[in-house]
Amino acid sequence: MNIGNIVTPNTKGQIVIPQKIRKSLGVDKNTPLQLSLVGKAIILRPIKSVVTSTDTNTAVLEVLKKTAGSWAGDDWPKTEKRQRKIELVAAKKRKSATW
Repeated sequence: MNIGNIVTPNTKGQIVIPQKIRKSLGVDKNTPLQLSLVGKAIILRPIKSVVTSTDTNTAVLEVLKKTAGSWAGDDWPKTEKRQRKIELVAAKKRKSATW
């Protein structure tokens, strides 16, 4: 049975992650770590990327730029009616389906 590494916290409760483990996970002094409590276990995971609300807003704006004009000249009330009909047909099919 492999019990892994055993470490002991210092007086401040700090522990050292063994070098072999840090290297295998690509953890260095600049790597943020996620610490979770699962039952009576502590799970420590390196965070490879963080998505901020600014990143999300930028991504949405990029999609909007790429799709700009997709509905140009579209008769929206007509499109809305057509979409509603498609949804009603799909709902009827689901109701009549036997699972």
